Amino acid sequence: MKLQKIAFFALIFLSTTTITSAADFRLGAKNNGSVNVGVEEQIKNLYIAGNLVTVDANIEKSVHSAGNVVNINGNVGESVCSAGGTVTINGDVNGSVHTAGGSVVVGGNITDDLFIAGGNLMISKSASVGGDLIAGGGTIDIQSPVAGNVYLGGGMITINSEIKGNVKVGQADELVLGSNAVINGNLEYYSKKPIQVTDGAVVKGETIISESKFGREKEINKGVFVGAVFAFLSIALFIKMIGLMIVAFVLAYMFKKFTETVTKESLDNFWKSLGIGFVVLVLTPIAFVFLMITLFGLWLGALVLMAYLISLTLSASIAGIIFGTWLARLVMKKKDYSVDWKIVVGGTLLLSIIGLIPLFGWIAMFVLVLVGLGAFWRTIYLSYK
Repeated sequence: MKLQKIAFFALIFLSTTTITSAADFRLGAKNNGSVNVGVEEQIKNLYIAGNLVTVDANIEKSVHSAGNVVNINGNVGESVCSAGGTVTINGDVNGSVHTAGGSVVVGGNITDDLFIAGGNLMISKSASVGGDLIAGGGTIDIQSPVAGNVYLGGGMITINSEIKGNVKVGQADELVLGSNAVINGNLEYYSKKPIQVTDGAVVKGETIISESKFGREKEINKGVFVGAVFAFLSIALFIKMIGLMIVAFVLAYMFKKFTETVTKESLDNFWKSLGIGFVVLVLTPIAFVFLMITLFGLWLGALVLMAYLISLTLSASIAGIIFGTWLARLVMKKKDYSVDWKIVVGGTLLLSIIGLIPLFGWIAMFVLVLVGLGAFWRTIYLSYK
């Protein structure tokens, strides 16, 4: 492996990445982390993450996106799974939508179900939901028609559109039916304040008020808190998993030979790689501090720190590939197994889930990252030996 390849590898890692195949992976790392998919692009499946994410193209199948600000303006052929600080879905989706964020606005037509959670949720007049609507948030404003049933929970909830099915509000601080609200089925709700029914609002089925039982409010508040924590952790896990998966795909397809060499080194020399990884993890920060306090070691220290951080990030993605390859070897009964998309997706997904297990999962992930770190630097060392 030449020095030019290492430099190019770092450049790819620090820049926006594009891999065009059956699945297209985009990672925003420059221009403040912004990444844009132009209207003229033709993409089947899109996996995209960054600070400011904008999708103007029509996507043939599905979109998986994460970022600080996510804007999906193009139409999507199948499903959307999105998370971010602010999420806006203006395009039509010919499938279901799963989205969560601090502020979420849906302005397109959703053919199937809409699952939505966050702080402020708006389903605008230009939108429509062809299936069921499941929503939970601080404020929920429904201005679009819903063809199926509606299940809600949150603080301030407003319904101002036609609902073909039933509406069930598990808990609300305040529930408002606007003048355009038409509920063709039953309305069942529990609200801390009396429901506000504006002139023109219609409930064609039964109206059922869930009575407040002893201790119910405390249970609801506890449930809302647990739900909020779970939603936050789910979003964080999703963003982390998408990021690791994108980097892993870059490694697997743009640096396939190097990645397979590192993976083989990890599995064939597990304990040696683990030991080297531990040494690199501990000694590199010490070397950085030593270089930074010397006048002539300032720039060298900065380069050491950058290489250290990059290798740690890459090792976290390589850990998923190592785990996926190990599983493939175990199942397929082969010593050598080529790294492909199934290895990347399966390994990263399963390792992320295992990482949720207290203590055991954390140790397993930490060990695999160290193994990947040790194998990474050992492979580079052996290429120059």
